[in-house]
Amino acid sequence: MFNRAVVAAAVLVAFCLAAGTASAGVDLIQRSTEQVSFVGGAGLSNETCQYVPAGTVIQWSGPETSQSIQKTDASGVTTISVVSHASGKATDQDGNTYAFNYSNAFRISNSVDDPATFTGVMTDSFSLAGPGLHLSNGFIANVNFSTFVFDPINSRGDPIDFSDGSAHCDPL
Repeated sequence: MFNRAVVAAAVLVAFCLAAGTASAGVDLIQRSTEQVSFVGGAGLSNETCQYVPAGTVIQWSGPETSQSIQKTDASGVTTISVVSHASGKATDQDGNTYAFNYSNAFRISNSVDDPATFTGVMTDSFSLAGPGLHLSNGFIANVNFSTFVFDPINSRGDPIDFSDGSAHCDPL
């Protein structure tokens, strides 16, 4: 399963490519709130995150807010910036409560020579704290959204599988 941020980014890039030169020189600012959940509704567990105790499944579903800005300069280069955030309280199967914070930001651009390829840098962070469990995961990576390639610059914890974007200890 792809990390939700990667899927959202792919949709955004597809939208921008479809818009083409019709939006050249025009800023597009889009704010949205989307209902999301940990690992697509399956929850955060030891199956994907080695640091979660066996038998524990932490669930959360709620709003994630995002702001996207698209700008095309006079030469035709399009830059897309997206910032997303979710936070709140999650619970496990025993009713234990965990506080979490998730943040993802990326800025990608194409080029005049290759308008279909968007590359840039993504910063992602997820932290969770509760009874006996403290996670702090994240990464900074060069990304290519045309091929979904992540080239990690820095990583902490075990956030995702960089070869395919699947969630490990970063469930959003």
